[in-house]
Amino acid sequence: MSTAAARKIEEREAPRASRLQSELASRIVRMLKSQGAGPGYHLVELDLCQQFDVSRTPVRGALRLLAEQGVVESRANRGYVLCDTIKEIPELDLVNPEEEEDRRLFVAIAQARNSGRLPDQCSQQEILRIFDTKLPTALRVLRQLADLGLVERKPGNGWSFTQLINSADARTDSYAFRTIIEPAGLLEPSFELDMDWLERSRDQHIAFRKLRWRDTLAVEHYAMNSDFHEGLARCSGNRYLLDAVQRQNRLRSFLNIQWVNGAERVEASIDEHLEIMDALAEGKNLRAHALMKLHLDSARDVAPTIS
Repeated sequence: MSTAAARKIEEREAPRASRLQSELASRIVRMLKSQGAGPGYHLVELDLCQQFDVSRTPVRGALRLLAEQGVVESRANRGYVLCDTIKEIPELDLVNPEEEEDRRLFVAIAQARNSGRLPDQCSQQEILRIFDTKLPTALRVLRQLADLGLVERKPGNGWSFTQLINSADARTDSYAFRTIIEPAGLLEPSFELDMDWLERSRDQHIAFRKLRWRDTLAVEHYAMNSDFHEGLARCSGNRYLLDAVQRQNRLRSFLNIQWVNGAERVEASIDEHLEIMDALAEGKNLRAHALMKLHLDSARDVAPTIS
């Protein structure tokens, strides 16, 4: 891909899309990658309709999105063709309005918790009033928070939020504790690497690193980061170590969702995770142990909210 073309894709704002269009556009790119398609490859609407069992309307919408991303281009009397070798195409970053609104509320709740504006317990009506949001959006986000163990529903329509690491001393103690237990888990005699999980996590990290950073991606970053640390703790085979890591993830959750450390630290953290995973995949647990200590030290030194 030419430098000018790459810059054009990087500078373009992520287009808004319906959920169906976003999913279909991503599926088309995955299909093209599996085929190893090259520049000039012709995308036939009817073939795509049959391939994905959808009508022409969503296919056309998906192709327009891909054109806006610089993946394909429209040619007279030929429809759409692939612009570059598919392996050179960056990951798509298509914004679904509903999902983006959920993420904005997610981050707003984190900010309110960290500032003390949102108490440990509050009613559903208070959440709607504080964040000036609609009930369906609030319920979706609260369900996501509940799935992550960050909030519990009380009898009636109230909600109870998890405790916070809300002081510098507490965050320092948290990192000291994590630096003791997380690297040690990689050397447990019962440690057994889950290769299926490792491959999924590695692919997720690589795909996430290619996205253009925006604050609302902190929600997805938190989930990916938590899964990484909990996944390794689970591989340790020690139930108490896993429970401790899960508790630490919940305690620092809202600080990580209100991300203030920028894209550079996100990329560095992902690279550190990938290096740890590569060492483990090679059976070099001692190296992974050292890398995990360095990762946690770097996170502590950069900012108290880093993970």
